[in-house]
Amino acid sequence: MRKVWAVLLLTALIATGVLFVARPWRGVTVAILFPASGVGAPLGFSLTQSLLWAFDYANERSFVPKYRPIVIETDDVEAGMREAVDSGAVVIVGASTSTYASRLQKAADEVGLSVISVGALSQALAEEDNLFRPHSGADKAFVMGEMLRKSVSRYIVFASAQNPIYVVPFLDALATGMGSVRPYAYLSADGGVSRDALFSALAEIMETDAVVLALPDFSAAVVARQLRHLYLDTPIWMASWGATARFAEIAGSMGEGVRTIASWRPDALQTSHPFVRYIRRLYGDELDPFPLTLAYDAAAMLNEAVSRGGIDRDGITKGLSKIRGVDGINGPFVVDENGDGHPPLYLQEVSKRRWRLFEVISP
Repeated sequence: MRKVWAVLLLTALIATGVLFVARPWRGVTVAILFPASGVGAPLGFSLTQSLLWAFDYANERSFVPKYRPIVIETDDVEAGMREAVDSGAVVIVGASTSTYASRLQKAADEVGLSVISVGALSQALAEEDNLFRPHSGADKAFVMGEMLRKSVSRYIVFASAQNPIYVVPFLDALATGMGSVRPYAYLSADGGVSRDALFSALAEIMETDAVVLALPDFSAAVVARQLRHLYLDTPIWMASWGATARFAEIAGSMGEGVRTIASWRPDALQTSHPFVRYIRRLYGDELDPFPLTLAYDAAAMLNEAVSRGGIDRDGITKGLSKIRGVDGINGPFVVDENGDGHPPLYLQEVSKRRWRLFEVISP
């Protein structure tokens, strides 16, 4: 009789929530992986925060099953992947540079996981089977080249040596768009340009019609200030990789008129998208639309994959492979057979320390 009463009491405690029974997690465990240092770390931090907001938004909108994000910041990709597997992750979301994404893709492939890359824009990554990207970069560089060649006969490039998997294809696509116009000189400029290098190239710079910066935001801002301090009013264009709110703030008044072509709207926070309303209600409107756009679109791609394939790693990979379109923060866009998204492009210009929309360009 005591056993019967004990069983009844235990059942009552469980039913009323006084006693909990551990059950395996049936949601989607997502490992968010970004570098802890180097050129990709500042953007990685912004993207991490934006991803957490995007997953919170999905969970609050009755998304079933729920997301459980695990944040891993490390320069040791293999160790990070082991931590992701140990945490039960079924998919990786991350990578703020193409070089980091390349390492992440290879490590994930070895353990059977897919990667949704948030900030890796290199065309060199287009054909990796387990790498999916809502935003890719070749279109932007080519279109920039086509625009520049209308008014430019000589140009000079300041480029980063720390993210070659992005920089080299970007410059190749830029050169293709420029046609017969070839760069006058290349200068390495991580963290800015040394005084000696700047003055030794000053004659070439002064004879060019434009400067192109293939740099992360801080380095690009430093170079822009260096050029403007020399009273050079040469037009400056930059790769979208570094076109963040941080660039515009650091460059200050010296950044006025700098242009880029990007796949996110600088005025995204002025739209009526439900995620935008959610973010503005909680955190105001003084946020950078660049990481918010990339993060939301990555989460939207994962939502689509889960709805198509399920919540386990194989199902998510199959679901990602089937996607041919994503409903992004700025509207729907096409995803090609390589898993690369092609959102509309936006010509932007810095004005009063902010990126401003200049023109919408069809993809």
